[in-house]
Amino acid sequence: MAKYKVFVTDTLWPDLEIERKILKEVDADIVLSSSGTPEDICREGADFDAVVVNKNPMTSNNLKLLRKCKIIVRFGIGVDEVDIDAATRQGIIVCNVPDYCQSESADHTIALALGVSRKMHLLYDQTRSGFWDASVANNAPRNYGKIFALVGCGSTGRMVAERAQAFGMKVVAEDPYIPDSVFISNDIKRYKNLDEMLSVADFVSLHLPLNEKTEEIINKKTLTHMKPSSYLINISRGGLVNEDDLYEALINGCIAGAGLDVLRKEPPDGINRLATLPNVIITPHTAWNSKEALPELRTKVATEIVLFFQGLTPCYVVNKSLLR
Repeated sequence: MAKYKVFVTDTLWPDLEIERKILKEVDADIVLSSSGTPEDICREGADFDAVVVNKNPMTSNNLKLLRKCKIIVRFGIGVDEVDIDAATRQGIIVCNVPDYCQSESADHTIALALGVSRKMHLLYDQTRSGFWDASVANNAPRNYGKIFALVGCGSTGRMVAERAQAFGMKVVAEDPYIPDSVFISNDIKRYKNLDEMLSVADFVSLHLPLNEKTEEIINKKTLTHMKPSSYLINISRGGLVNEDDLYEALINGCIAGAGLDVLRKEPPDGINRLATLPNVIITPHTAWNSKEALPELRTKVATEIVLFFQGLTPCYVVNKSLLR
């Protein structure tokens, strides 16, 4: 019998061989849930030492079912699936993997910005239908010299800045947690007022975690500060945007368009009405994905658990108060 037991609530891939190979280093076995509801999944994981979660909601009540769990690791960057405060009260360390897909996410951000502004989706649909008419893109803007605004200027945001600058755009950002030296060294103009920055931006790109402070940070009020010629880009979390307010802004010409990789509900029930608009591109939460990123993610998740079982500090602890 293995010394430790690791429970996986849900995954997007069919096997756990990468994780199993790494966890053998500390004599840990790994098991994928066979249950259905989030509550049943957590009941199944009650006697496991560590839990790995993808999308399964780890609410306060679900966490209470994990009687032996000492560490939870998220397959990904965001931890909005986990009630961090409740986990901390239970003494459960929570980790994520914030750095496995930064270049992919930055690439995808720029792809959405260029795609929706250059009307690539409309041109593509037209040529696939047998038509050859460039006039559908007659009002596409020249992006050289445009202002690309980052809401959040962390590591991924700065990679986006580098790419936007390579296309000749001027980058500005709002982020109260990043020191001035970072803005200066990356040639990014700092704004301390979000509404003021939105009023000058040609592209507004969100690079934020989803929490109580950031939920629906893009709403009717903030959208009215954006220029009618501007575009909203979101590859972070769907909950950052009030989708009803965005829809109204798009159909009423308050903004020019949107490129989205995330929605409030994923997958949506049927077709999200934003996807029916001609000035919107939506991709299915795939900004993170590449053939290199996935094995890196899986390796880093398993390594976090190995470090913990070895009595060492994992690299990506979210609730750092438990380390004191």
